[in-house]
Amino acid sequence: MPPVSIQGPDPNLQVLARHAAAVATVRTFAQAARAERVVVVLDVGEASEPALVEWAAGEPLRLTEGETTHEIPDGVPAGRPLPLADVRPPPPSSLSVDPVAGEFACPVGALANLATGLLSLARALGGRSVATADFATRDPSLPLTIAARPGEPIVLAVADQQFELPDGWPDDG
Repeated sequence: MPPVSIQGPDPNLQVLARHAAAVATVRTFAQAARAERVVVVLDVGEASEPALVEWAAGEPLRLTEGETTHEIPDGVPAGRPLPLADVRPPPPSSLSVDPVAGEFACPVGALANLATGLLSLARALGGRSVATADFATRDPSLPLTIAARPGEPIVLAVADQQFELPDGWPDDG
């Protein structure tokens, strides 16, 4: 089904109202972290299917609820973002990945900062929400994906390789 564009007096604005804080928080994180893409599976309680919030650079944010996807252009205000950890993204040229060797090189603390920031996004959205983000690296064909869910190990992925970080890393906070 094609996305429904949310503009002007549209009954679909009720969907935006239900998820305003999540939409604003995902936008805030994506911009602060200089992510290429952020996807959140939003836990909305056991009685409902999770919602999906997808942000990609240069595209409208997409909010999927059930079978319907709504496009929310950047100019549409969503609400007040929830508090997040401070994210200080390194320049992509300083992130080097080798998926075959399982090696990742970056400035000291950069990976921990990105992972902590993403985990704070998942925590802020509550429940069993899962947050993933893609970050540019020195090689544009190999973005680094980080996935986080409170209470579970953080996962890094590059190409078709996945690496689970040790329990409690970067913090148990």
